[in-house]
Amino acid sequence: MTLEEKEILKALAWMCEQYISEGNGYLNHKAMHAGELAVEVLTAYGLVEPAPLGGRWTNKGMLLLDDSSGFSF
Repeated sequence: MTLEEKEILKALAWMCEQYISEGNGYLNHKAMHAGELAVEVLTAYGLVEPAPLGGRWTNKGMLLLDDSSGFSF
């Protein structure tokens, strides 16, 4: 995975956290197609685990969102 791909995933993760997060680690895409696709992509990379109407951040996903973690793919 390239550095550019990592940056794109990080941006997608933060957009999901900002716009579809319920504040408790759960992402609710509210049947919005873009949200559904975003959750699918993050799930494919192990950052989110699927759940009804969205997903829940995995430990790997939470580390990505923690700027101080020095996260590496």
